[in-house]
Amino acid sequence: MVLTVDQIDREVAGMIETGRLRCPQCATAYPITEGILDLLGQQWPGSIAQFVNVLPPAAWAYERTWRPLALSMLSGEQFPLERELALITELAGVDRGGLMIDVGCSNGLYARALEQARRRSGASGSVVGIDLSLPMLKEARQRAQREGLRISFIRASAQALPFAAGTASVLAMGGSLNEIGDIPAALTEWRRLLAPRGRGVMMSLAAADNPPGRAFQQFLGVGGLQFPTVAELNRHFANAGLRLRAQWQYGIVVFSVVQ
Repeated sequence: MVLTVDQIDREVAGMIETGRLRCPQCATAYPITEGILDLLGQQWPGSIAQFVNVLPPAAWAYERTWRPLALSMLSGEQFPLERELALITELAGVDRGGLMIDVGCSNGLYARALEQARRRSGASGSVVGIDLSLPMLKEARQRAQREGLRISFIRASAQALPFAAGTASVLAMGGSLNEIGDIPAALTEWRRLLAPRGRGVMMSLAAADNPPGRAFQQFLGVGGLQFPTVAELNRHFANAGLRLRAQWQYGIVVFSVVQ
């Protein structure tokens, strides 16, 4: 989908705060409000898990409460955000620059880490955060602005990313695969978007290997969460045409690098 600028109502530091883009082919207009491009309009969440993420209290609490503790709780070892973000940016190869997209960005944690690492490396390029939840994107943008980071945010589906084929040097995802819905379609988009030397870096949660853990994950599955085994995850990668280059597992936390 190719979009052109149809109207600019307010612009700050070269970024459109309020305005509208339009598709020349179908004439559909897409609003930009508070600096966020909305490609989904009135589309409703597809599961209970996705519905929870569109609630403003969930967006407010996500990075203030759950996210800093999550990997330490789920991996069985000390895994603070600093360790996670250093791993993600190193694996992504941010110093290569180019277009870097945080898919299912929530509060923009990976997006901010990628932009910070890009600046430190001196590489050219840009970072975009994509999510279904407008409240999450608003929180993500506020956090990026407070840190003085230039990141674009778009409300769009992970199964229909609004970029041309072969344009992404980095695709990142932090835990969103488990609640994204159609995993094969989302990974097929990764294959379509990745440039020939592009790299996808993902943190996801695997199926538990003990009865209590499996029972709890089955309960969460009622709300739309999915917990594939590592073998199932790797079959998803292969079926989408992605090559698994490296993988590490800490408890149920799995880091994967694909191309």
